[in-house]
Amino acid sequence: QSNSSENHEEVGKSDNRRWFLPLLGLLIAAGITLAIALPLSMRGKSENAAQDNTASFNYADCLPGEVDVRFELAKSILSSITSPDLLEDESTPQGKAIRWIVCDDSISVQLLENQDPATGNLPKQEHGFRLGGNAGDAQVTRRYILAAFFYSTSQVNPWIDSLNFLSPDLHECNWHKNYTRGNFPFGDFDPVGVFCIIDKGKLSSPISIHEEILLNDENYPLRYLELNLRIDNNLN
Repeated sequence: QSNSSENHEEVGKSDNRRWFLPLLGLLIAAGITLAIALPLSMRGKSENAAQDNTASFNYADCLPGEVDVRFELAKSILSSITSPDLLEDESTPQGKAIRWIVCDDSISVQLLENQDPATGNLPKQEHGFRLGGNAGDAQVTRRYILAAFFYSTSQVNPWIDSLNFLSPDLHECNWHKNYTRGNFPFGDFDPVGVFCIIDKGKLSSPISIHEEILLNDENYPLRYLELNLRIDNNLN
């Protein structure tokens, strides 16, 4: 009986070992598979999250045309002054600004959509500057900078008055409102926002500042752009 029981125990141990080794191999294989698949799936999720953050446009809300092509062209122009990472991140003021340029700003869209395929140049802007020239990419850059300024200063509290900022059909020199204030600088006329001084060939003109402000129906080159803002007591 003793020998018989010992034989049964040996047979049981042998059967256990027979099942244990394949089961162990199966568990090891499953562990390796999970070790490979789980990081890949997590990486896919993180990449998707990054893509969601950088992306995309609601094309239905954008001006018609090649929106993605416009974005890449605008990014190539603006990456000389702003990191591409900031431009691609739509949560940043810079990301919001380039999306406004590409999607909503009819003046910039017109320039970006009509790039010369032979030279890569954009069309000339409507009002060039005496020293800066009239290259179209300079106007896209200028409008982007002003848009980024607007977004960065209105994130916490909105502006009391938008001063015509981000008006897509207005030259950026007309992103202002006219107020009156005694003796500013030599009279009552006080443009608040962005305004530009017309260059009529003289660095010091005897005409009043009111007569020197750019209007959309004029073709004079511009002498300079000025930003004039009023800040109230709570820095709004």
